[in-house]
Amino acid sequence: MFYGWRIVAGAFTTQLFIVGFFTYAASLLIPHLQREFDVSLEQVMYGMTIGTFTGLVVSPVAGALVDRMSVRAIMVAGSLAFAGGLALMARSANITQYVWCFGLTMTLANCFGAMIPAAAAVSRWFTVNRGRALGIAAIGTSAGGALLPGLLEFWLETGDWRSALDKLALCVLLVMTPAAFFLVRGRPEDVGMAPEHDPHATAAGADSALSAKDILSSGNFWYVGISLGLVLGAYSAVLSNLTPYAIAAGFDGGAGSTLIMVLAVFGLVGKLIFGSAADRLNLRSALWLAEALAIAALALFAFAGDSFTIMLAAAICMGLASGGLLPVWGAILARLFGLKSYGLAMGLVSPLVTLCVLPTFVLVGRLVDTYGTFVYPMLVFAVATLCAMAILLPLRLPEHAATT
Repeated sequence: MFYGWRIVAGAFTTQLFIVGFFTYAASLLIPHLQREFDVSLEQVMYGMTIGTFTGLVVSPVAGALVDRMSVRAIMVAGSLAFAGGLALMARSANITQYVWCFGLTMTLANCFGAMIPAAAAVSRWFTVNRGRALGIAAIGTSAGGALLPGLLEFWLETGDWRSALDKLALCVLLVMTPAAFFLVRGRPEDVGMAPEHDPHATAAGADSALSAKDILSSGNFWYVGISLGLVLGAYSAVLSNLTPYAIAAGFDGGAGSTLIMVLAVFGLVGKLIFGSAADRLNLRSALWLAEALAIAALALFAFAGDSFTIMLAAAICMGLASGGLLPVWGAILARLFGLKSYGLAMGLVSPLVTLCVLPTFVLVGRLVDTYGTFVYPMLVFAVATLCAMAILLPLRLPEHAATT
């Protein structure tokens, strides 16, 4: 078996834990935090806002380090930051401590332990099957979304939110950290091997390192970054509020957990479909399709009323959409900027995405607290995602990816 699949397994595991909690399971804590600290939804959402703002600074640093240092060491450090952050959050005395701890430590874990280093490592090992490998690695996020909400809900029912976070921190130390250490290798040459052979590679397509100025001066960088930022802003804000959304519609917290898990399962399906498509089809069209599915999901969420069936349909569409975003995004950046500058490109695009995501969490909280309904934020995000599709119109991609 090709050695690169071990790297995929390591990336799968780290993203299962970090993204599974940060993106999917953390919203289950919201009702418990509101009750214990007697705060509004907007106040709880400040944790996501702080985390998103912190990413503006941390992401470029992480991207630059990934191109220069051991990816394995970076991901182990991210894993330890994740476990430590969970333990500190469990000991918060008030909502201020919680939101700052959440925002800072979860961002460090996400930047150093998940998407940026994982995508860079996988992309360096694969060429012809890069989209498929990125898709399989990204399935870890969906597996985390399917596993962690149910596990966290069980711990919340049998204990409290503090003990649940402590148990998750222990799981990170026992499973995620060893996986990062023993499975991940950032470059084939680290173990005396070569990347996957690409029969279509030519000398003219050789990869060369780009500077930050080179990347930022490319129009394609801005088209991809802003488009992704708009759709990920909608996706992140909705996903972070699925449990309050279900409760507002008259269901209990378990319904929110179900929606999250359905979304995660179909995110897994989407990653398999879009990951394979990324190696064969036009990447811009694949990204358009993912964004169109997100618009359909947002419209269904807005007008679902008290129909849980429609909510499930919306979760399915949103899952398929999210499944398309991660592998296609990674494949596009590799195609545009090459592997030697992949980490830097990923680190630079992340703050641009962050600027689009940053206001969405507080926006949801403010609109819901003011009008008592989730209809308005869902419609606002649907329009924003439609704009994201239009921004991709001028995008131009090289015919073949770089292989070295």
